[in-house]
Amino acid sequence: MRTTMSWMIGIDTGGTFTDVIALDRATGRLRTIKTPSMPHDPSEAVLNGIAAFLEMEPDVESGDIGFLAHGTTVATNAVIERKGVRTGLLITKGTNAVYVARMSRQPSATDMLNPEFRKPALLIPARQTREIGERLTHDGSVLSPLDPGEVVRAVKELTEAHGVTSIAVCYLFSFMDPAHERATRDLIRKAFPDVRVSLSSDILPIVREYRRLSTTVLDAYVGPTLDRYLRRLGDGLTARGVTTPQVFIMQSNGGLMSIDVASANPVQTLLSGPAAGVISGRYLSELLGLPNIVTFDVGGTSTDIATIVNGEITETTEGTVAGHDSSVPMNEIGTIGAGGGTIARIGADGRLHVGPDSAGAVPGPVCYRRGGEEPTVTDADLVLGFLDPARFLEGRLALDLDGATRAIADRLAGPLKLTVAEAAFGIVKIVNSNMESELRLNLMARGLNPRDFALVAIGGAGPVHASMVAASMGIGTVVVPPYPGLGSAMGLLLTDIRHTYLQSNPGLLDGYDCDAMNALFDGLEERARDEARREGTDADALAITRILEIRYAGQGYELPVPCGGDRLEDADKPAIRAAFHRLHERTYGHCAQETAVEIVNFRVDSLAVLPKLRLPDCPPADGGSPDRAIARRRPVCFDGTNKRIDTPVYWRPNLRAGDRFDGPAIVEQADTTTVVIPGQRAEIDRHGNLILTFAA
Repeated sequence: MRTTMSWMIGIDTGGTFTDVIALDRATGRLRTIKTPSMPHDPSEAVLNGIAAFLEMEPDVESGDIGFLAHGTTVATNAVIERKGVRTGLLITKGTNAVYVARMSRQPSATDMLNPEFRKPALLIPARQTREIGERLTHDGSVLSPLDPGEVVRAVKELTEAHGVTSIAVCYLFSFMDPAHERATRDLIRKAFPDVRVSLSSDILPIVREYRRLSTTVLDAYVGPTLDRYLRRLGDGLTARGVTTPQVFIMQSNGGLMSIDVASANPVQTLLSGPAAGVISGRYLSELLGLPNIVTFDVGGTSTDIATIVNGEITETTEGTVAGHDSSVPMNEIGTIGAGGGTIARIGADGRLHVGPDSAGAVPGPVCYRRGGEEPTVTDADLVLGFLDPARFLEGRLALDLDGATRAIADRLAGPLKLTVAEAAFGIVKIVNSNMESELRLNLMARGLNPRDFALVAIGGAGPVHASMVAASMGIGTVVVPPYPGLGSAMGLLLTDIRHTYLQSNPGLLDGYDCDAMNALFDGLEERARDEARREGTDADALAITRILEIRYAGQGYELPVPCGGDRLEDADKPAIRAAFHRLHERTYGHCAQETAVEIVNFRVDSLAVLPKLRLPDCPPADGGSPDRAIARRRPVCFDGTNKRIDTPVYWRPNLRAGDRFDGPAIVEQADTTTVVIPGQRAEIDRHGNLILTFAA
């Protein structure tokens, strides 16, 4: 008898491939699939992934899918490619320089050394900005009332003269009283019902005008694009008989949210794509007892790098996407344009350059036979022997070795007077160097030593390049999970529904009225429970954490101090103050116990726990030889010379827990290929992870 609604599915849509992992909660059975991405319509890639799963499991029906979570780069790409909608901005009169100045921040040291660096253009140019003559004071009282006629005239001009279809509203001190912003929204909806409105008092009701404004602009800019995508996805799921109400999207903070809630909060999805890979890394950190991990997620178009320190994901509220600032909570992820589809060219200086341009899914690398003409990293990997032209993705995509060789020979090796092997290895060495640079910056900017970390290789190209990058950086351990090519898809089945609710209301801790504090927390908790009900989860079962974001009076930054779930009383304040002093000393190396402590933000974190994927134990080797898994041998070039080493190729599904073998070796599986370089030892642990270490 079939158990209905028992299947959980995670789908990650990347630039080149869409990855699907499905778990039958009733039996623990796993299914994995890779299908081509559809850049013209990412929702089609998700639907194709579901169709491929149902084709693989003919006894499963659409109605048996009880849970669907997916990660998407729709919002990210809208910002990177500047393909969001034409957006207008309404601000308080006299504050038009806030967005333009961007806090007068200098470019990073790396950007300042780049002669081609240009600060990204504003998402909303000055001609699409209008000042409104309203004004609140710092405590939320009205200094100048809102003029409804002025709002309507401004929006009429923006829509008719500039074709604006979305409006960001950010008035001064609206976090203290949102009445003016809400009245503005109501006026726009009545007079211009087709125009979308984003309010800063809804999206990020906190102090720091520029960050609040920039985040609201991002929300308005990507909102209609994400909304169209989610509507197409929802309609497609309904048409295909997927009826579960549990359809979620990954947020930038590594938690899930329903697609209905996501449609109203698009800015929360800006790092939806790479965030799930970090969740996989945290799971492996806990599973393997490795507290310090770097996730190395290499896909077709980019490499995403994140750190897990002492088992905790590094988060930030000062993130950027393509140079545009966002203050919603997000996993701290460094991204560079270096992936399997990254294009190699000879630059104006006559030297070989790799990236950041990518061939993407269409036309893709030359070897994909889809019309690509410029050599890519994947073409170089193929020419060097890392990839098998006949067995890539289990033979579902036959690679054109001759075409890749000709492209490298004609466009790079010939003009540079190199052999094809030298040019191909040059591509790999340069792209690895680019990855290493981002990894070093990510660690060393925070005073972390790469040698204290293990590297977790995920993404379709991560296991191909991870060992070479680790060797160069002195990282001693590389972990390749059982389904590395589907690392982000796996992370979608390893997380929970998470939300953060913030409200600025500054005041000194000692003098703050406890009834007012409790009222602010109660309001945030009610928002959390309302949203839980919208997402179909049990509002009464939510795990709620109350947090005060505190600073010393006069400071420009604050730290989060949990303050329990009970109602606050004056007797609780000394413990809160002491906890802040300890946290400040632990974070910055000092504290100032005689200085007054100021509350800046009230914060509530909510968590709805979901069922999760767990890796099954791998069958033991029982003393058998790993040679059972050798499927073939092939010549592989590991050093850029014309010398190739006859290298064993292992079929990973035939490896068992306890198997050990030395590099050089190639390990193939359905979703990726792992390169074990000379000097490494490979071992399969009891969970099926491939652990690569360097000889002492």
